Amino acid sequence: MGLYPRKGAIAAGSDADITLLDPTRRGKIRKEDLHETDYSPWEGHDIFAWPVMDILRGKVEVENGKLMASNRDGRFHKRKSPAEIIAGPAL
Repeated sequence: MGLYPRKGAIAAGSDADITLLDPTRRGKIRKEDLHETDYSPWEGHDIFAWPVMDILRGKVEVENGKLMASNRDGRFHKRKSPAEIIAGPAL
């Protein structure tokens, strides 16, 4: 996706975006459990580990289903495209 190592790594200098899952909790994805949307292609699907906490850049954003984030917490990250992709043929 062109965001590594800032995203997708647990390492010094990375953003520390982590979702903690409880492997003992099961459930179905419901639109009522989602924040700021009324639709998900995953609605109705069974999940076998329930997300209990989301951490964004080291700050707890969601805990036990409660949204604690501010609408100012998001950031835009410009992606880097590998040279071999840029140089390749356009389809």
